[in-house]
Amino acid sequence: MLYRFHHLREVAPNQLCQVFNEAFSDYVIPMQMTVTLLQQKMTGESIQLDYSAGAFQGDSLCGFILHGRDESNPDVLYNGGTGVVPTARGRHLIQELYEHFIPAYQKNGVKEILLEVIATNQKAIKAYENAGFQRQRNFLCFKGEIPLKKSTANRVLVQKSNLPEAAVISSFSDQVPSWSNSVASVKREKQLTTTWVALHENEIAGYISVFLASRRIRQIGVRKDLRRKGIGTALMQQAAEVLGNPFTLINVDAQNKGLIAFLEKLGMTEILTQYEMKLSL
Repeated sequence: MLYRFHHLREVAPNQLCQVFNEAFSDYVIPMQMTVTLLQQKMTGESIQLDYSAGAFQGDSLCGFILHGRDESNPDVLYNGGTGVVPTARGRHLIQELYEHFIPAYQKNGVKEILLEVIATNQKAIKAYENAGFQRQRNFLCFKGEIPLKKSTANRVLVQKSNLPEAAVISSFSDQVPSWSNSVASVKREKQLTTTWVALHENEIAGYISVFLASRRIRQIGVRKDLRRKGIGTALMQQAAEVLGNPFTLINVDAQNKGLIAFLEKLGMTEILTQYEMKLSL
């Protein structure tokens, strides 16, 4: 059965949402999008329909790859979602889509494509490996309720704020964030995200940014010389007092032992592992 390969620029939002839900109807984690939620995801991940790939039969979209691209890092595409409707599976559409579109991506300066895949989703991993992707980092994902007991942090003021400057965030962090947790992504979602900072002697000692609709922590950081003084806990408790529970935090690098220990001490539980995979063009 022949398919027509084309970008997704002319695909209507409701059609894309319908096909997305059909493709993910039997996913390892239940997922059901509305048009609004899908558009929010696409905004946060900077999904560019010109760079997104579709497999069509007539006017019917049967498979897709949603690609994000950020002008601050144009060498990289981010695969923010790959799906094939059940009736079109088993035909290696993902591999064929990449074979078809990669020459155009290379022509436009793309040098690598990144994605995350759930570690237990062996069919998807195999499809990506067949397309040339290789595993990079292991990401752990956490969920849990933040206890609301008073923090022990002394001389710290927690207040709502804009996201700190990128240089500050970088100095606080022990890992390079995944695409969806990057500074650029948080800024794109600023109308849907709340940030609090912790001030110590009038300087930023820590911060937390939370996506409001899902209570997903996009970023959290504490100045390295002020850790283990209750500042991170105070930030988490502030978010919980305002937004309620539970919270999730995805794509924590498995090598980020300090953050993992902090989350576990708070009572958050690892719920799944993802692999970061990269295709070099």
